Amino acid sequence: MLISIVGIGVDAVFYVQKLSKVNYLKCFSAIVAILLTISVYGQSESFNYMDIFELEMVADPAISPDGNSIVYVRHQFDVMSDRSYTNLWKIGFDGSDHRPLTSGKHRFGSVNWSPDGTRIAYVSNEEGSSQIFVRWMDTGDVVSVTNVNHSPSNLTWSPDGKYLLFSMRIPAHAPPIADMPSAPQGADWAAGPEVIEHVQYRADGKLGFLGEGYRHIFMVAAEGGAPKQLTGGMYNHTNPIWAPDGNSILFTADRSGNEALDPNNARIFEMDLESRELEEILDRRGPYNSPAISPDGRHIAFAGFEDEFTGYQQSELYIMDRDGSNLRVLMDDFDYDVSVPRWSNQGDAIYFRYDREGVTKAGRVDLDGNVHEVASDMNAPSIGRPYGGGNFSVSNDGLIAFPRATAERPSELAVAQPGGRSSRVITDINKLLFESRKVGKVEEFWVESSVDDFEVHGWIVYPPDYEDRESYPMILEIHGGPYRNYGPRFSPELQLMAAQGYVVVYTNPRGSTSYGPEFASYINHNYPSEDHDDLMDAVDHVVQMGVADPNNLFITGGSGGGVLTAWAIGKTDRFAAAVVSKPVINWHSFSLTSDIYPYLIRYWFTAMPWEDPEQYLERSPLMLVENVNTPTMVLTGEEDYRTPMSESEQYYNALKLREVEAALVRFPDTPHNLVGRPSNLIRLVAHVTGWFDRYQN
Repeated sequence: MLISIVGIGVDAVFYVQKLSKVNYLKCFSAIVAILLTISVYGQSESFNYMDIFELEMVADPAISPDGNSIVYVRHQFDVMSDRSYTNLWKIGFDGSDHRPLTSGKHRFGSVNWSPDGTRIAYVSNEEGSSQIFVRWMDTGDVVSVTNVNHSPSNLTWSPDGKYLLFSMRIPAHAPPIADMPSAPQGADWAAGPEVIEHVQYRADGKLGFLGEGYRHIFMVAAEGGAPKQLTGGMYNHTNPIWAPDGNSILFTADRSGNEALDPNNARIFEMDLESRELEEILDRRGPYNSPAISPDGRHIAFAGFEDEFTGYQQSELYIMDRDGSNLRVLMDDFDYDVSVPRWSNQGDAIYFRYDREGVTKAGRVDLDGNVHEVASDMNAPSIGRPYGGGNFSVSNDGLIAFPRATAERPSELAVAQPGGRSSRVITDINKLLFESRKVGKVEEFWVESSVDDFEVHGWIVYPPDYEDRESYPMILEIHGGPYRNYGPRFSPELQLMAAQGYVVVYTNPRGSTSYGPEFASYINHNYPSEDHDDLMDAVDHVVQMGVADPNNLFITGGSGGGVLTAWAIGKTDRFAAAVVSKPVINWHSFSLTSDIYPYLIRYWFTAMPWEDPEQYLERSPLMLVENVNTPTMVLTGEEDYRTPMSESEQYYNALKLREVEAALVRFPDTPHNLVGRPSNLIRLVAHVTGWFDRYQN
């Protein structure tokens, strides 16, 4: 069709040459109309599967100390390798001089500016293994300053710019148990066994078994050379920072010797670099994270909470004197989780990140506890679901840079004046893609709970060609965690579902963060529970709006959302079909097979599985399987160590024994993050919507 329109336009131009001036003007108007038609036609295509590889996303901006320049990480996707990659880009605070600093299909981590703003440091795998690089900003000269065997992270410059701190996990080797003879030369013996003696021998996202190891802190000269290891022992040391005088460092660690079985007890330490003497600043149970020291070296701010051994506990912003005295919560009436605190250059305020009602923000609080918002709609790169996140940066004089996204566009780079004034977006890296693609409109709603005084917050993603005179098949998509939140953030996964002709509904039921501690902690030792009712209230609301066809309701969710999906179809037959993604089906078996089993048992239950099996079973969707009549697909990665494949197999087998229509979809070489590779996102959406298409009435 487009070719024929273009042909008509060309013929019209040829014909115009033979017309009078008056007729020429009339014909010119017709040509303009044709070109506009072509433009509209180009915009008529909905966001589709292959567009995933065209998306680009802004992340991790780092503003120079003087506020003139920003270096950020640009995330992209390669259709041939089916992988994401990143590059570093530089732009002026005013949006000028936008250009790449790196190119190629490698991985470049977030940038740290030297104190004088002449250099940046970052981690990259461009030479093969991950190493630390330093770049001189005036000349563009780049040098790798490490040649380490493991991946460094958590870079920070010394105050004089001569050194870099970093942390790195170092393997620990246990002595062998068996004294074996060697195989004869040329013999084909069986492979030896894997011998495991440590607590965490698997970590989701890392294929195979995880050897024992500990994270330690190192220092390396900014011009290169052998790094110096500063910490040792069988402890994990994280979040290293320099004291302002450069003579000592601070970090967090659990040095109790029982971190593996008793997690959530990280504390703050200070080390004198000359004597290597170590001091525990705050001798009380944490966890305490992300210490930040004031410019004058007198105060320490950090995030954390006093552990009460429940699933949700609100993270507070604390401040204390350098020696650990005068400890206090800086914002007593602030009902949102605080993270990544950092001091203003003047030492009169602290910046931090938090989520409020499904929106990620940055705040600034003075030392009297007065808070105001300085950035909003922050986002972290994702081709999956609409979770929060994102990192912000503050210059010496209070200028702010952050990634901003909307419900209908991926993250772009935004800046703001001190105090969050005059916020504006200065990039538009997806402009051409979205000029030719239509995405679904996203609409917010609130609905009163039918069982309590809570209000439930949700969003509707409409099909790109939605017509309000019709009701559409509806997908309820449930978030995981469960102590997380969805929000008005661009989600390729949900937009692709909507593009298949579905209204997609997503909500923050009880247990979701960003609505205060009472709302989130409602499901402590009580999950699933009334969060199910909140989800059903949202479905009722969208049906009553006339948007959703009550005869074509579908349900899905991943991880914690998979739990609630399986729970829902054990409670109701209202859904025409379900997709239960990477679920927990049997808390009794799950608690002893997940990679985070010490944490789960200690914080989500009140006794060991063999001491009180009933509390594990009474909240297991497996115990409702006798009620399930809904056609159900179960979908999980084969290398998922968080919610292992055995959970999905139990549910699939149980459904088959009951003769319920069911399918088991196994993603090979795939961990808990099903959409770590772009093609798997396409497979996920295609299987979900394909299953639902099969059961539309």
